Amino acid sequence: MFLSFLFRKRNSKDEKLRKQLESIIGFKPKDIMLYKMALRHSSANKKQKEIRYNNERLEFLGDSVISTVASAMLYEKYPKAPEGVLSVLRSMLVSRKSLNRVATELDLKRLMQYKEMRDNEVKNLTGNSLEALVGAIYFDKGYKACETFVRSIFIRFFDVDNLMKHNSDYKSRLLQYSQKEKFTLLIDTFESMEACEKQYHFETEICINGKFVAIGKGWTKKEAEQMASYDALKFLGRE
Repeated sequence: MFLSFLFRKRNSKDEKLRKQLESIIGFKPKDIMLYKMALRHSSANKKQKEIRYNNERLEFLGDSVISTVASAMLYEKYPKAPEGVLSVLRSMLVSRKSLNRVATELDLKRLMQYKEMRDNEVKNLTGNSLEALVGAIYFDKGYKACETFVRSIFIRFFDVDNLMKHNSDYKSRLLQYSQKEKFTLLIDTFESMEACEKQYHFETEICINGKFVAIGKGWTKKEAEQMASYDALKFLGRE
């Protein structure tokens, strides 16, 4: 009952939101309440009884769907690429930075409900809302519609072929370079949990000569190490 009240009390604006969403996702939403929830950050909750009515659960689902679509897309596009290369490419596509950029390009911020905060914090909120939006599409239209939308944003906003061209085994390159230049390299990988994601993943930190230079995250150790090594190579001017 409360959920119905919370999202139906502004019926006069629902049709406008439907049209705005249609221009972004390519079809007219059916269950507008799902999309309202996807665009509502927990900071918009003012009362304890509203605590569950935000986009965190849809974000959890959308994150998994985006990763699955990215995996299938890369698997089909590069039939000869090894698992390690595909993992790094997927990590680049679904990284927080990448999703924030896509959400900014789609201008999701104008549709969101959230309390005022710093620009950097808002960027993360928009990326989270993009994931939640995919979760809403899943329940409203099914997996196929999710796949169509996610593939469209990957094609529109990423030059995947260019990423593939410059991709390689970054960890091996970093190790070889450290041996050549004789600097101390520490690669530390550990299991981590971020409260906002509520899922276990791996995190890799890299130190060079005792100085922290890079961090990488992934659903596997290999992904996290490759992402961190890539950033470390950029720090060294080798990528």
